[in-house]
Amino acid sequence: MTTPDDNSTYQQLRNDILDGSIEPASKLSIAHLSSRYNSSAAPVREALSRLAAEGLVTRKGQRGYWAAPVSVDEFVDVARLREMLEVDAFRQSIQHGDLDWEANIAGARHRELAVRKQAEGHYSEYAGELIRENRRFHMALISGCPSIWQLRFISTLYDQSERFRRLSLISLADTRPASGDEHGAIMEAAFRRDEKEACALLKTHIEHSNQRVIDTLFPQQR
Repeated sequence: MTTPDDNSTYQQLRNDILDGSIEPASKLSIAHLSSRYNSSAAPVREALSRLAAEGLVTRKGQRGYWAAPVSVDEFVDVARLREMLEVDAFRQSIQHGDLDWEANIAGARHRELAVRKQAEGHYSEYAGELIRENRRFHMALISGCPSIWQLRFISTLYDQSERFRRLSLISLADTRPASGDEHGAIMEAAFRRDEKEACALLKTHIEHSNQRVIDTLFPQQR
């Protein structure tokens, strides 16, 4: 049975892996993690086991656990699946979305713009906030999709790609100029219920975003 302490340790460790506080491919010592999270060994082992099932931790026989490494092949595979499922979910959302769906998107857009303004010139410092608001906006776009399973799969894929995006933002020079307002164009097309244009814009936006991650983290692959 999973206890509240187990869940707390799991969530803290998961967050630290996703936000880059624990570097990819680094050794995960149970004793060190117990001290880090002020926890006993049992919740740490449970957290490592759960995260191994999610692909965020790897186990090497009897040698112990490591934070999952990052590779361009893994990112490309995750990004390909996310794009396919997310664009389709967006299409369904445009077909089924109501005024509450539009209000959800508009609210997420407002928050994103506010955080983006704060982050100008300080991208690495605001990496976590930028990732969170970007995700909020994308999840709002597809929130009208009636398929609960599809939304779950997309959320899982987003988690897997989040490590790459955080590392990419942390690696950026803080003087890097902001990209064009692709989110604004996507939102406007969605509100016009222009399904074809909106989906094409989202697909292009995801492709551009993925390429920026590859260019930043894996420049040798360009």
